Amino acid sequence: MAKTEKKWYVLRAASGKEFKVKEYIDAEIKHNPLLEAHVSQVVLPLEKHATLRNGKRVVKEKISLPGYVFVEAALVGDVA
Repeated sequence: MAKTEKKWYVLRAASGKEFKVKEYIDAEIKHNPLLEAHVSQVVLPLEKHATLRNGKRVVKEKISLPGYVFVEAALVGDVA
């Protein structure tokens, strides 16, 4: 079987549900050896925002592209 190159794909998710989609995909990867072999990363586009609250600096991570989840995978056979 020819080894295929992994590419980045964008999944569209409901805005505000990106973390649940990532958790679901990660859980499926752990339980399915086929997915584990072909999917290497699931990433959310996060950026850090610093604000002042009560005189203290608070750093929070915020999704920079709401509604999107990035997946690095080789789409072959049953993975697609």
